[in-house]
Amino acid sequence: MIGTDITDWAAVEGAYYAGMGSEAIWLFLSMALCAGALILGAMHEKKAYKKVE
Repeated sequence: MIGTDITDWAAVEGAYYAGMGSEAIWLFLSMALCAGALILGAMHEKKAYKKVE
């Protein structure tokens, strides 16, 4: 298993967490992707709206 000492599912008796401290990186990456999509979408909509006018 990634990030744990468990080598077999038989050793798992409950919930476990295999995070390796990189959660903040993925959080900020996903936030940047969402912000980028919003900005690019707004720019596209503005151009499309100006074409219609």
